[in-house]
Amino acid sequence: MERRLVATPKSFFVKERDQFYSDWQLSFFREFFQNSVDAGAKNINISVKEVPARGSFDDTADGSKTRTRVVVEDDGCGMTADVLDKVYFAIGQTTKDDGSSVGGYGRARLMTCFSQARYSILTKDRFVLGDGPDYVNFDLEQAESELEAAFVKVAEGPAVYADRLASSEGLREDLNRVKAARAAGGFKGCRIEIDIDFENGRWNTPTPARMLDKLHQYLSESQLPCTVTVNGKPPEEVWATDGKLMARRGPAKKKLEAMVDGVMTQFATVHTSEGSKARHKKMMLVRVDGASMYSIDLEADIQVIVEIDKALSRAVLTSNRDGMKTPFRTELDEFVAGLNIDNKSAMEDLRSKNNYTVRGQKGMLLASAPSLKEVVEAEADEDEIQAAGEIAADRGARIETVDQLAMHGLSQDMVEQFVRQFADGRGFLARVVDDYDFALHDDAASFRRAVNRDYNYGSNDGVPVFLSSASDRLKAWIAQTLSVRERKAADGMRTAHEERLKDMHDVHVSILSSNDRTKAAIRRNDPRKWDVASGKGRAPRALLAAWTAACSVAVETLFKLRPATTSFDWTTGWIYSVPEQVDQGDRYRSASVEAMCQRENGDIRFLLNPVRDDGSLRYSVSDARDRQRLQALAMHEVAHVLQNYHNETYAGILTDLMKEFETGDANRRMKDAVRAVMAAYENGRATVQPMDDERGVRPAERLLAYASGNAKPDEGMVSRNEDGTWSYDPDAAPAPADNADASFSM
Repeated sequence: MERRLVATPKSFFVKERDQFYSDWQLSFFREFFQNSVDAGAKNINISVKEVPARGSFDDTADGSKTRTRVVVEDDGCGMTADVLDKVYFAIGQTTKDDGSSVGGYGRARLMTCFSQARYSILTKDRFVLGDGPDYVNFDLEQAESELEAAFVKVAEGPAVYADRLASSEGLREDLNRVKAARAAGGFKGCRIEIDIDFENGRWNTPTPARMLDKLHQYLSESQLPCTVTVNGKPPEEVWATDGKLMARRGPAKKKLEAMVDGVMTQFATVHTSEGSKARHKKMMLVRVDGASMYSIDLEADIQVIVEIDKALSRAVLTSNRDGMKTPFRTELDEFVAGLNIDNKSAMEDLRSKNNYTVRGQKGMLLASAPSLKEVVEAEADEDEIQAAGEIAADRGARIETVDQLAMHGLSQDMVEQFVRQFADGRGFLARVVDDYDFALHDDAASFRRAVNRDYNYGSNDGVPVFLSSASDRLKAWIAQTLSVRERKAADGMRTAHEERLKDMHDVHVSILSSNDRTKAAIRRNDPRKWDVASGKGRAPRALLAAWTAACSVAVETLFKLRPATTSFDWTTGWIYSVPEQVDQGDRYRSASVEAMCQRENGDIRFLLNPVRDDGSLRYSVSDARDRQRLQALAMHEVAHVLQNYHNETYAGILTDLMKEFETGDANRRMKDAVRAVMAAYENGRATVQPMDDERGVRPAERLLAYASGNAKPDEGMVSRNEDGTWSYDPDAAPAPADNADASFSM
C-alpha cells in the first residue's frame, strides 16, 4: 500500500499570509525581530530596497520586473542543519518549548518566507535556497560547489540578457557570501534574505517605501534590548526622529488578571504615559518583553502599554500574536471599554509593589443592609395589626409612583421582595390574612388575586403590580409597616457598627508614587508606629477615624438606597500619590490621586491620600470645610462599590448618594470618632527634657499643656520631676465642658 504526503502549493501559504494576519507586513518585521531577540542577538541589521527580479535556485526570472528585498541579519545563536530540517521547514514544530521565549507556534515562516517570491538563509555552516515549500539545505562546502555550477548555467543560458543578468548577479553574491562564511569558519548568527513580489498602484502593495513604513511603525512601538540599524544607519537618522525611536513605557499602573484553571493569574502589567514624550497617545500597545505584538485604538488621550508576562505569552496570545485568547481577551476588552469611558477609574484598582495591611483588633468591617427577607417575613405584632385598623377607617395615602414610594420611606428592592414573598404565600401579610380577623382582609384578598394573575416570579415587576393592584389603604399600611421595620433594623446595625469602630480596624496602605518629603510622611503616618503612651500618631489616627466615619455613613446610605446590594467586608487606609499631569477636561494639570476604592478577593478598601506633596497633612478634622471634603470623597469612593467606571450608571449612584447622605449625622459621627482618639491620647503622660536651667514652665511644656484645648499651665497639669524633667498629666485638669470640641491644627 503506497502512502503519499499531502502536497502544499505555494498559493496556500500566500492565502494564509493574507487572511490569517490582520497586517502581515507589520507582523513580518515583528516575527523576524522576535526570532533574533529569542536567539540572543545583540545587533540586528535590516536592509530594505528595490531590486530586479531574480529566479529561485538556478532558474531565471523576468528581469524587467522588480521586487522588494528585505534582509535581516543578526548575531544570535543561529540554526543547525537539524533545526532547519526538523523544525524550520516542519510546519508547527518549534524549539521554543521552555516558556523562555515569546514565539513557539511554528507558523511565522509561512508568512515571512514560504509565501514570498524567494528566500535564502545563511547560518552557521548552512546555506538554504527556497521558494514556497521547495528548498535545498547545503553545508557551506556543498553550497559553494552548487552555486558555482548554477552561476555558470544561468550566465551562459539561453534566456534573454536582462533575465540572465539579474539571476547571475544574485548567484554571484550568494557565492561570495558563502565563500566568506567558509573562510571564517561559519556564519555567526543568521542572515535571511527575502524577495517580495509587489504591484505598483495598489494601496497596500509591499513596496520598499511601505515596508520601511511598517518597519518604522514596529520600531516606534517597541523597546528592544538590542542595537538596530536600517540600511546601514541608526533608525533615528533614517527617519530623523527626536530622540530614540521607541515607545518607552511609563510607570506601572495596573495588573491585569484572569481566571486560569480556577486560579486568579496576573498575566500583564499596564503602563501609562500622558506627557509630551508619549508618541502613541490614543493607542494601546500590547507587547512582550518590550517587543510590540499588536495595537488597539483608544478614545482616551493617553498612551497605554500592556506588557504581557513573557512566561505566559504563549498561553495568552493567539498563534498569529494579533490578539489574545479567552479568558485574557475578555479581561482586556473590559479594561479597554472602561479606559475609553474614564482612564482614571480604569486604573483605580492598580496594585503597586508597596501594598501592606496593618491588622487591627476588629479586622475588616462588614457592610450589609438589613435582610429584606427577614424584614418581610417577621411575624406582624399587635401594634402593626392595630395600625391596619386605624388606616382602614381612612382612605389611606395615595401611592401611585416610584417617587411616592420613596417619600414613604420604601425602596423598590423592599417592595419587590415583599411581592415575591407574598406570591409564595409567605411574609407577614400572607399570615395576617390567613390567621387573623384583619381589618384590611378584603383589600388583601383582592391584592392576592392580582398578584397570582399578574406577577411573574423571577422578574422585576413586583413594584408595578404593587402600585397598580393594591388598594390605597393596603398600600399605606404595607408602606408604614415595612418602613418602620427597615428603620429599626438599620438602627440596630448602625449601633453595632459604631461599637466596632471604637477599636482599631485593619488599615491598608498603598503607595503609588512618592517623593522625598512624602516618603518621610509615609513613615510618620504608618499605623504600626502609632503609640498612645508616647503620643505618636495622634493627628493621622484622628484623620483616619474621621475618614472611616465618613465612609461608614456613605456605606449605610448606599444600602439604604440599594438594599439588595451584596454584603461586603471593607476597611479604610492610606493611598499615597504625588502629582502628575492628567487631563482635566479643558487642559492637562498637575494632580494627585485624592482617594481610591480598591478591591481584592471581594474585600473593599476605601483609601485616602492624607498628605500634600510636601508631606504635610492634607486635611484638618477640626475644619468644617475639610470634613465636607472628606464626606464628598467618601461618597465618590463608595459609589464605586457598584460601578467601577465614571459612566452614567456611576453618575446616577453618586447623585442618589448625595441626595440622601445625611451631612449632619456624618459631622456628628466624625467629631465623635475624633474625640475618641483624642481621649485615648490624653489619658497618657508626656515628658519633656528642658533645654536650660531656667525655672518655670518652658515653651514645650506650655505646648503640651494646651494640647487638650481646655487646660492652662497653672491648673496643675504640668509638674517638675526630681530628675529635672517636666511631666504633663491631663488627669489633673478640670473636666471639659459638654460642648467642647477636640481641636488641633494639621
